[in-house]
Amino acid sequence: MADAVAAPSVATPSAVLPNLDCIIRGLLYVYIFSLPFKRLLFIERNGFIILVVLLVLWCAVNRQHFFLRTPIDVPLLAFIAWVGFTVPFATFPLYSSKEFAKLLQQGLMFYTVMFFFRDSVHRWRLVWMLIAQLALVSAYGMWEFMSDHGTSIYYIESFLPGDAALATYLLMLIPLSAAVALYLPSGKFRNLTAGATGLSILCLFLTYSRAGILAMMAETLAVVWLVRQRRVAFIAGVVIFSLLIGAAGLLILTKLTSEGSPMMPGSGKFTTYNLEARLNIWLFALKKLEESPIVGIGFGKDNFFLVTGTESSRLSSAATTVMPAGTHNTFLDVAVGAGIPALLALIWLLWAIMKEALHQLRLTEDSLIPMLSLALAAMVVGMCVRNFFDHMWVSILAVQFWVLVGLAVFPRSKPLGPSGL
Repeated sequence: MADAVAAPSVATPSAVLPNLDCIIRGLLYVYIFSLPFKRLLFIERNGFIILVVLLVLWCAVNRQHFFLRTPIDVPLLAFIAWVGFTVPFATFPLYSSKEFAKLLQQGLMFYTVMFFFRDSVHRWRLVWMLIAQLALVSAYGMWEFMSDHGTSIYYIESFLPGDAALATYLLMLIPLSAAVALYLPSGKFRNLTAGATGLSILCLFLTYSRAGILAMMAETLAVVWLVRQRRVAFIAGVVIFSLLIGAAGLLILTKLTSEGSPMMPGSGKFTTYNLEARLNIWLFALKKLEESPIVGIGFGKDNFFLVTGTESSRLSSAATTVMPAGTHNTFLDVAVGAGIPALLALIWLLWAIMKEALHQLRLTEDSLIPMLSLALAAMVVGMCVRNFFDHMWVSILAVQFWVLVGLAVFPRSKPLGPSGL
């Protein structure tokens, strides 16, 4: 028939795989939700492999990539590139290459979350899922604290691998929940979010993490400084005062109560031993840094112990207490592992994230942008303080961090077309 419409020579991407975006986004929901649950670790491992396959398929079908341009691209790529450059010089290259692969995974998660949740509807859905997850983790941690496990040195870990991991996770998610409660209009959702925030702060306190409590105070002060509202300053004052009173009360109870009392931390939590041990480790690590200041001894949290062995372990042990081996400082660990250039790149990256958060915070046309920016800025402050006393920017916690950065950083440009692939 002469007037018949000819079929297109190349099928449109939506006609080939109309639900591919939804499939990837759905997998991201499952993957992100599984992060704080140690029994769902198989989802985090296998889910990422499936995600990579789907992303490659998406690029092939759409004939474009999903990397959106952001102000943190250059420092992020500089940090990744330098760490990759140092891998061949590592004392244990095989281990460092595995840790470098995890760093690539974290960077990929940042760009993937930012692209597939760039629409405000999907961002809000992810925000609510994360807040619900935070409430669940905190509630279980509280239940765990109230349960009698017959131990005198009591630490809660909820669904995470340990109490330090739980404290770090809470520090990352509490600013998001607090920012939502601050920006939402009055109503039941605001009350529920405020309740989840309060529950999470209490759960954080019951981890007995001194670095976590200090980081929580830093986050609170950061929110006060950024928002500059009397109501927020009053609430922040109540939070900080409560944390200080609670810590003082716990100290008094520990002095008056026997070591075998349930639901009380060990006396080691109220000594200066851990700080003294950290100072010894930091001085020892600085000596190691002098030996290889440019490329380091090898990237990865466990590399310091693999290289120094029992020599560093003796510095972190006492007659009654043994502190886990390592540098116990993210910034020092990165410098010793990948050299001073890696440390400078990391500081540059964190500054770029903070700078972008402050820039977005001044935007008022959409409450979602300043809300997420406030959460991002407070989280970066808290994580810097927390990781100054331990190296917790690793494993699922590092992935969680980059998920939150991808959620809060808004792209400055659209994705490139076929020519940019």
